[in-house]
Amino acid sequence: METDKKVLKYTDLEALRRRCTKNKQTIVFTSGCYDILHLGHVMHFNYCKEKGDVLVVSLGNDKTLCELKGPTRPINPEDFRARMIAALSVVDYVVISEEGGYLDHVKMIEKLRPDFYVVPSTDKNLETKIKLAKDNGGKLIACKRLPPGHLKGGISVTKIVEKIKSL
Repeated sequence: METDKKVLKYTDLEALRRRCTKNKQTIVFTSGCYDILHLGHVMHFNYCKEKGDVLVVSLGNDKTLCELKGPTRPINPEDFRARMIAALSVVDYVVISEEGGYLDHVKMIEKLRPDFYVVPSTDKNLETKIKLAKDNGGKLIACKRLPPGHLKGGISVTKIVEKIKSL
């Protein structure tokens, strides 16, 4: 599938749910900023894809990323990040958040009704997200990030940016 066709809008999510239900496919949903794609992201997407048939990744929009990470972010604009993630064969669809924050997840999950909603086990809103997933017919999976020390100093976009600045 052409990369641009893998980037969906909110209005496409209900039709995707209907198509997957008809084809007896399970949907896995996850979300993040993905400012600079790295090994941790790829491993996370692979983990998610193992849980179902169709992987939908929600991507934080530029405004949200700036609010979460600071005024120097994002490094890559949302359309660039969406197309990079969509280029991965393990990812079936990407949706750029429209509003950002938890309300965005609520809207997407209500429309998509994923079978599995995968979040980091460190998520501060686990209980709320468990209820959100359950209320929309799905199950929340809290996954662990890469184990500490898996890569020297851990892996994150923030650490990558710090390393580049120190060069």
